[in-house]
Amino acid sequence: MRGRSQEACAIAMMTAACLATNYALIGLPNVKLMDFLVFASGFLFGSWPGALVGALTWLIYGFLNPYGFSLPIYIATATSETIYGIVGGLMGKSGALSEERSLARSTYLMAALGFLLTATYDLITNIAFSLAYGIPLALALASGAVLALIHEVSNAVIFAACTPALLKLPRLLGLPPHGGRAISKGDDIDEGKVGLD
Repeated sequence: MRGRSQEACAIAMMTAACLATNYALIGLPNVKLMDFLVFASGFLFGSWPGALVGALTWLIYGFLNPYGFSLPIYIATATSETIYGIVGGLMGKSGALSEERSLARSTYLMAALGFLLTATYDLITNIAFSLAYGIPLALALASGAVLALIHEVSNAVIFAACTPALLKLPRLLGLPPHGGRAISKGDDIDEGKVGLD
């Protein structure tokens, strides 16, 4: 059961980090470290923990949000946020991002991922906004274009800037050197092979 307790601890710590940084950056609309931290959760611990970090963060932040609460938007954001964790897990498992690969290549890849994942997130949440309030989709997309662009560009910069640290974390945490998946749903790790002591 040690593996499950480590997984729960990692999910709780990363969720707390997401929440703390969200509230710390509340004055900067659509500039958040959360998306990167959810991606990093997937990269380090697998898609399942990464997705849970995204969903749990929004479960709390969505209710205690100074910008207000809307159930359709809440469901869309909580669901869409899991994309970062899932893709982070897939990237970790694939080994496409690791210390052994070119840092420049990894940084460009992370910038592109940050932008594209955020564009997908913004599209889904704008569709939800359009459906929830009966606004034409084109108008919803146009009205949110500036905030979406800020979100997408800032995430591209954050993902790129954090690449060197992310690539070092598996080694520093004593995780397997395959670029990511250390623990995931159903794993039974009780031999001390995961360095999250």
